[in-house]
Amino acid sequence: MLIKMKHAYILTAVFFSIIFTGCKSNDPAPSNTTVETAPISLHLHTYIGSNEVELYNAVYQTDEGRKMSLSFSQLYISNIKLVKFDGGIYEVGDTILLTNIVDQVYKLGNVPVGNYKSIRFDVGLPANLNAQTPSGTGILNDPDMWFSNTAQANNYIFMNAVGKIDTTAAKDAADADMVPFVYKIGTNSNIVHVSMPNQTVSVQPNTMAYIHMEADYAELFAGLDLKKNDNLSIATKADNTSSLVIDITANMANMFKYEN
Repeated sequence: MLIKMKHAYILTAVFFSIIFTGCKSNDPAPSNTTVETAPISLHLHTYIGSNEVELYNAVYQTDEGRKMSLSFSQLYISNIKLVKFDGGIYEVGDTILLTNIVDQVYKLGNVPVGNYKSIRFDVGLPANLNAQTPSGTGILNDPDMWFSNTAQANNYIFMNAVGKIDTTAAKDAADADMVPFVYKIGTNSNIVHVSMPNQTVSVQPNTMAYIHMEADYAELFAGLDLKKNDNLSIATKADNTSSLVIDITANMANMFKYEN
């Protein structure tokens, strides 16, 4: 009798064990993986020294008092990354920007809400885009940013800066005596990597955040001997193999400053 009761007890325990086990879900517990995002834009102004360039061909002064003007200024920005406070990197998708003096606000896209301490980007195009033949109506199909008059692969100008500058040692040339310059920088070997200093930008829900910056084209001439006309011209793909390009691309990395 005792043995039968013991067997009945064991069977009952097994029965309830099966029921409770069957009630458990084999699926993992749900987790909230949704990341809240908000839009962010780059607010980029064209400058000569401490002067914002509002008109092409207008004469401004560099911080050292040298006259300078721009008749054209555009550059491609790509490979944009935001740096988190812990040093982590958030890559801003495949956003490509083509900047000029008119369009000052460039939307980067939606990024996770939070605080970021810096921005990094390239002046130029990734090799895979540079290898594409421009077509359609996108920003790559801009003849002003091609080395030739026709659409070709590996033919993009990454920065096109054209204007005039006072090349006199005394910095006292008349406007009419300013000397033309042209810097058309391109090819895969001349992409410029820019890492900005730390400055907090806060991305808040339902609000457009802005990174306010300047591109100072006067920086292109830092350390150059302006009395040498050869230092004022990089106009072709062949010119982009010259030693001058090393100086210009190094200066390009220093063009960018926070506006405040």
